[in-house]
Amino acid sequence: MSAPRRLIAGATYLVTRRCTQRQMMLRPSVETNQVFLYCLAVAAERTEIELHAFVVMSNHWHAVLTDPEARLPQFLQLLHRLVASCMNASLGRTENFWSAEHASIVALESAEDVLDKIAYVITNPTAAGLVRSPEEWPGVITRRLGERHAATVPEVYFRRHGARLPERARIDCTVPPLLRHLDAETIDRRLRALVARNVRQARSKVRDSGRTFLGADGARTMSPWRTAATPEPLRRLRPTLAARDPHGREAAIARLRAFRSTYRTALSRWRSGDRSAHFPEGTYLMRVLHGACCYHTP
Repeated sequence: MSAPRRLIAGATYLVTRRCTQRQMMLRPSVETNQVFLYCLAVAAERTEIELHAFVVMSNHWHAVLTDPEARLPQFLQLLHRLVASCMNASLGRTENFWSAEHASIVALESAEDVLDKIAYVITNPTAAGLVRSPEEWPGVITRRLGERHAATVPEVYFRRHGARLPERARIDCTVPPLLRHLDAETIDRRLRALVARNVRQARSKVRDSGRTFLGADGARTMSPWRTAATPEPLRRLRPTLAARDPHGREAAIARLRAFRSTYRTALSRWRSGDRSAHFPEGTYLMRVLHGACCYHTP
């Protein structure tokens, strides 16, 4: 049995999802950018997700977001369905657009972890050896906190199928809750330092390997059927939380283990027919689909 997922209202996450077979079906273009930005805005608005930073790479996407109402699965389901429908129509294909592997959802435990992952998202195109700086990436990307983005409904798919969606959608990126105790100048300074560090490391890595950056034009003209060339290990670890501080990491792991233990005990009672079984806070599927009771855990 797979480990149960713990989703706490108000938590902040790094979310990642990639295309099937690691194909470059999200390579940057005017249409791809419009499709993803519009679908992201619609999905976030309908599920009350707060977006802080995001980037759409050629074969995957990342976002740092906060889930105020513990509705992250609904957000991901809607976003991925809309993007897949649009992009499949655009590319003239009908098969699965996304990898069969579930989206990666990593809980961020502290302000430092949130800042680190936002910098990771911003500098992902540079770390991947595509462009020398985030400003050069021609795809959808946020480069600082507090950005605003707007998109109109794409001509592809929605127009033909008459879906009832707004003509325009907007994203107002917010400051993550874990950073709201800091003033804007401090947040900006610390984030710029992390971004600069990541860019330096990425440039050094490309230089030492004897390679050059692909460039924006190279990213735009890449075949959508091309697959990532870098090898990927099988049965790799899939982290569920990020905590740089050792004490914070130990505490977070202890909470996760307690959640899983309590969940499995409650599930065993439920399967035996005991509908009075209470599941721990953070339970999603049993609560939403089966109406199971949940209680707060300190």
